[in-house]
Amino acid sequence: MTKILDARSIAHFHEQNMKPADFPPGGHFGSLHDVWHWIEANHHCNMSQWNEEDKARRTDVGAADIAASKRLIDQSNQKRNDAIEAIDEAILAGLKNHPSSTDARLNSETAGSMIDRLSILCLKIYHMRKQTQRDDVDQAHIRTCEVRLDRLIEQRMDLGVCFDQLLADTRKGCAYFKVYRQFKMYNDPALNPYLYGEQGAGAKGGEITSCAIDVLIPTRDRPYALAVTLTALHAQGFQDFRVIVSDQSECQNPFEAPEVKALLRILRASGTEVETYRHLPRRGLAEQRDFLLSKTAAPYCLFLDDDVVLQKDVIARLYHAIGEQRCGFVGSALHGLSFIEDIRPHHQYIEFWDADVIPETVTPGSSAWNRHHLHSAANLFHIQARLGMRAEETRLYRVAWIGGCVLFDTDKLRAAGGFNFWTELPPEHCGEDVLAQLRVMQRFGGCGVIPSGAYHMELPTTVLTRNVDAPWVLPISAIG
Repeated sequence: MTKILDARSIAHFHEQNMKPADFPPGGHFGSLHDVWHWIEANHHCNMSQWNEEDKARRTDVGAADIAASKRLIDQSNQKRNDAIEAIDEAILAGLKNHPSSTDARLNSETAGSMIDRLSILCLKIYHMRKQTQRDDVDQAHIRTCEVRLDRLIEQRMDLGVCFDQLLADTRKGCAYFKVYRQFKMYNDPALNPYLYGEQGAGAKGGEITSCAIDVLIPTRDRPYALAVTLTALHAQGFQDFRVIVSDQSECQNPFEAPEVKALLRILRASGTEVETYRHLPRRGLAEQRDFLLSKTAAPYCLFLDDDVVLQKDVIARLYHAIGEQRCGFVGSALHGLSFIEDIRPHHQYIEFWDADVIPETVTPGSSAWNRHHLHSAANLFHIQARLGMRAEETRLYRVAWIGGCVLFDTDKLRAAGGFNFWTELPPEHCGEDVLAQLRVMQRFGGCGVIPSGAYHMELPTTVLTRNVDAPWVLPISAIG
């Protein structure tokens, strides 16, 4: 199959792939960096959405079936728009050696959106042609559909000419287009008034609409570690939580790994609700966390890394602490026990909260910033061992930030902007969790709990490029 990117090749590809199937259907193009991978993804989303739109207009089923179709349409539409953006990113990456001249025109429609329209026109042509082949209708119906079919074919040809011209002009530097983000509001509980209205008003008719906590796990290329983390969640004494996992692995789907599938089954069989998402393309950890936050409906959300082992009382103690303090976040810092023989007294200074946790401003390079040394290596573990602290003697202390296991008040995190700053960062960045915590802490306060009860598996990082550190390049001041 040709991989030349022009309207004729795209139309041919669309026509040859008209059998509805879950994407990927078996693989014409496997690389996430290949524009054809995302053209295929977009086309299959359009086919799926077309079928669900037809189902949603049935009159012989109940309201529950229509609602189910509507939710599937929303999900498919979100994936469709994600694929359009990925198409634009891939095309622009291939055009980076063709800079635009200063007087180049800005094309209002992107190449990706034009490819999406070509896909939809292919679907219309396909289904209109089937109408012209029916033997259960009169000739008037056939003639009407034949006229419409000719018009649709003409529309696709005209659009194809415009697409080829845009790419040609972009290569010559006399035209350009940008990647636009759709920012769909209807799927976002923070932006859809019927969703956040329900959250604010509570359950209707006395029913509980969500768990106390949504456990949010971003993951990438770590199925074995993810399975261990899920095992620790299953063992928690506090069980009033839902688990939401967002994966950005580029090769293996971790939800198909036997050890992860087993833990997902166990959690669900024990009554824990679990949602899993393959959230691609990758746009950086801040966007990944922003996506997870958009999925939560619980009053509290626990951001948990995919390589953390929790003792069975950790979530209960975090939940008790944040409920008592009414602050923005509490967290359990991770112990790295490979450093258990590496004792660093000069990094073991701890400031306890002996009164209520209150807002404070911590900025990079400040004296309070140096608190981060407390969470390096096994420093916190050495402190709690020296003090002989037990779980029932939980104390709160001041932090610069906490990595790996942080429980937020969901409304307070959103009020401070959440992770919406992801659009201001390049995809390769770090420190997004730090910046979000600093903003929440400035408005609502935040703290750590000791004993921690959280352990780091100490696996190699999946964030290899750390040239852009969010709290050093973006303002600390909280939103609002």
